[in-house]
Amino acid sequence: MKETATRIVRECLQVKPNDQILIFTMDHTLGYAQALALEVERAEGVSTTVFQANDFYWSYIGEMPETQFARRQKAFLSLLDQTDAMIQLGGPKDPSNFVKIPKEKTAKFVEGGQQMQDKLVERKIRIINLLVGTVTEERARVYGFDFDKWMRTINNGLNVDHREISRVAEKLSSRIEKGRDASIASPSGTDLRFKLKGRSVHTHDGILDKSDVAKGTLFETLPAGLIELAPDENSAEGVVLYDQPTALAGKLVKGLRLEFKNGRVVNYSAKENLDTFRGMYENATGDKDRFADIAIGLNPGAEFIGFFSDQIVRGAVSIGIGSNVGIGGDNKNVYGYRGTLRGATLEVDGQRLVHDGKILT
Repeated sequence: MKETATRIVRECLQVKPNDQILIFTMDHTLGYAQALALEVERAEGVSTTVFQANDFYWSYIGEMPETQFARRQKAFLSLLDQTDAMIQLGGPKDPSNFVKIPKEKTAKFVEGGQQMQDKLVERKIRIINLLVGTVTEERARVYGFDFDKWMRTINNGLNVDHREISRVAEKLSSRIEKGRDASIASPSGTDLRFKLKGRSVHTHDGILDKSDVAKGTLFETLPAGLIELAPDENSAEGVVLYDQPTALAGKLVKGLRLEFKNGRVVNYSAKENLDTFRGMYENATGDKDRFADIAIGLNPGAEFIGFFSDQIVRGAVSIGIGSNVGIGGDNKNVYGYRGTLRGATLEVDGQRLVHDGKILT
């Protein structure tokens, strides 16, 4: 924990004297929260820890009326006005309770986070999402993951050369930012065409410094290792078939297929657990159906497991819908979904950048 805390505070966030750092923890990640807070203080920053118990989390979602989720959280928003960076440790510990809560209520709970997201973007608060709170034995049992393998891939993904990831990212970014027409295809059935808008490519190399903030990159998930961008939201045409399963709200969604026309999802299906995706998607509001982003994984230590960390696996291509305002896009809602392809080919202006899941540099 101490080694991880040191790397996050010193290398990833580069905390300076008097930086105000907010640490959000649940009861199963208190050890990491304490290590991070101490390291922030050693760096002469100022730490504030916000705690939420797992039992309260589930009671709040399950017992409170939906109107409670929309109430303005003035105290927390005021705290964000004095925050320079935030570290989130993830949770809840056991996702099995998601299946007991009506999907429309879960969607309203997620929607209630819009006020916080708006404040984070407005103040350009740097955010580190550390996956330790989501890598639990309970979650592994729910989704059918091998817990030891999951821990190994997370640790291997953390112990990489962030500067080498940055080097590869720079090569790919320069080629993408100059492009106009792009396509993604895969043996599983993906055939998507779209346009780029000259927007900045956002690099997630594990380091979140002032230059990232200047480009609008405010979020970093650890382990890290990908580039992402918001293309022309209205341009997507074709079909995406995610060949990598994705854990979502207590179930593993397999074979999700999205059909796009004029940048919007016009049809969707899945081989398994479509109800989980449908419940979140249909009850979301705003630009939930709009083409949002693409990403290329760059982390040589990561492995596919079925979690959202799959998107950092080197050579993985991910495609998202919904919110993208955090990376310079026009979709300003809270809801977002991003799935991953294992063996995709990505072309920009006829030039292959990724072929069969391998990066071409």
